[in-house]
Order: sequence, then C-alpha cells, then structure tokens
Amino acid sequence: MNKTINKDGTPRKTGSGRKKGAKSFVNITLADLQKFCGAAAAIPVSRVWLEQIGATTRFTSVAPVAAEPEAEQKISFTLHK
Repeated sequence: MNKTINKDGTPRKTGSGRKKGAKSFVNITLADLQKFCGAAAAIPVSRVWLEQIGATTRFTSVAPVAAEPEAEQKISFTLHK
C-alpha cells in the first residue's frame, strides 16, 4: 500500500483522518429536528443543496443579540470608626 506523505516529506501517522465508511452527515426527520430547535431556528444547510432542490437563496446577515445588562444589586453597609 502506498503511504501518504505530509508536506514536509514525513509519512502520515497511522489512523489519522476519517476512517473508511465513516459519514459526516446523518438523516433526521424534520419533525425530530423541530423538537430540538423549534420552528424559528436557523439551520445551516449547503447552498448547493438548496439550489438543487429548487429553493432560492437570500444572503442576510444576522447581528448577534446583545445580552440585557443585569441589574446591579445594592449592598447596604455602614462604616464604623
């Protein structure tokens, strides 16, 4: 078997990379996905896949939601001399 060589010329370590037959994607029903995410969740999908199923794409930028500042708790104390 031909060993894969790294950029620096050394052979790649055994076991590195994805194993034969391993998959990066799994199938899940939309109903199961909605249980975890809800109907308004943004789900990352491939633009190419969307175009293949006939969907149109819109590019929108989403600003991060600013966290509400927490109310300061007042601590009452008295100084004694």
